[in-house]
Amino acid sequence: MQIFHPGDTGYDEERGGFQTGLRHEPQVIFAVESAKDVEEALRYAETHGLDHAVQATGHGLITTTTGVLISTKRMNAVEVDAETRTARVEAGAIWQQVLDEAAPHGLAPLSGDASDVGVVGYTLGGGYSVLAREFGFASDRVRATETAGDVVTALEFELLPIDLVHAGELYFDVTHAEAVFEAFHKWELPDHVTASLTTIAFPAGFPGPLGGRSVVRVTCASTQPFDIDHLRVAPRLIEEFGRKPFAAAGKPLPPHTYQGDNVLLSDLPLDALHRVREKAANAEVPVFLGLMPLGGALTANATHLLKLISPQLGAEASHAEVFDEVRSFVVGSARNFRYAVG
Repeated sequence: MQIFHPGDTGYDEERGGFQTGLRHEPQVIFAVESAKDVEEALRYAETHGLDHAVQATGHGLITTTTGVLISTKRMNAVEVDAETRTARVEAGAIWQQVLDEAAPHGLAPLSGDASDVGVVGYTLGGGYSVLAREFGFASDRVRATETAGDVVTALEFELLPIDLVHAGELYFDVTHAEAVFEAFHKWELPDHVTASLTTIAFPAGFPGPLGGRSVVRVTCASTQPFDIDHLRVAPRLIEEFGRKPFAAAGKPLPPHTYQGDNVLLSDLPLDALHRVREKAANAEVPVFLGLMPLGGALTANATHLLKLISPQLGAEASHAEVFDEVRSFVVGSARNFRYAVG
């Protein structure tokens, strides 16, 4: 185990993470490699009256600590048991490691759309995978949890016999947003299909037809075939759809600054969805939305998950104005998809 204090070589690198707009400012960092190291870090925090935080990749950073940071990225062992179809992962493991170990056995975890996300934080938040409506939350598959104090040091969870999936994405110019949103809203999703609708703006230097454009993206996936013809309501900038390895269903992004939150909705009428779209498009700061229909195998008392994200901090007021358009339907929020909002 390594220990870092402010000013030490490696301190800044150790406290940094995927979120570049917000960083921990700890008095001490314990770069742990075992559960015993975690216990030592917790004893130090208790002895010195300091709060503590745990960080693997930093994707889901909500608030920062000025006390003890327990950095788990070196504690990242992954073990796959093909016979029992289970995986045991330590606190710092990321999904790509699990995918790499599971795929040769024709198995897959219920990971999300970015393979560089930490397994434990994602799963403890519930875990909305790219196959969530077909197989439920990632947390539903947890068989065992190992802890040191209040820190989860390892998880054991089920893997599923999944090799290939039917998956794809369609990109439309934002000028077609109204038609695309309406088509997505009217889609009577089979319980086995997981789909999402998002708005994105790409910088001018981005390669290909998306560069410099604001777009609407539809993604969908299932282990079973399904039809998307009704979504082709406007010209597509990109359309990629077909059978592909499950491990290729998600794409990681580079580290960046962002702030985001979400609400769970009991209903989402089309007129409310259009108001959300328009309010987000005309916000004072860039606000991009993500909509995921729930149901299927997801055990939630909600019909939709609505996410908002901005490529900067200080976007809370703009997000609140957008959420106001559906406030009467809000029944809660997901533990995942909360970023820099504490």
